Amino acid sequence: MLISEVAKIAGLSKDGVRHYEEMGLIASTERQAGSRVYREYDPAVLTTIEKVRQAQRLGFSLKEIGPLLKAHGAANLTPEQTVVFLEERLDVIRGKLKVLQEVEAFIKTKLDHYKKEKLSRSDKKI
Repeated sequence: MLISEVAKIAGLSKDGVRHYEEMGLIASTERQAGSRVYREYDPAVLTTIEKVRQAQRLGFSLKEIGPLLKAHGAANLTPEQTVVFLEERLDVIRGKLKVLQEVEAFIKTKLDHYKKEKLSRSDKKI
């Protein structure tokens, strides 16, 4: 498959496909066609791209996904290992949510403060 086909089927831009390849998440082979060289992708990259997207939905960055793909490809996880892995990931996500909730509370406090300050200034002008 050529990059345009992969991009269209996967719902990525060509640059997105190239980025995945630069990150080592997918691979292609060179194909000579006259004086031009094309990158050819095995249809299996579509499955890999879907795995990458699933990992992103679990909160992994692209940098974190590369080693996970290699590890997953080298060993088939048992259902028990998968449960442990997902539970650990859920703990990480919950930690991130807690931090975000703390940031949200801080911002709300600041907003309330500045809104009250604005109201008190406008009351003094009357």
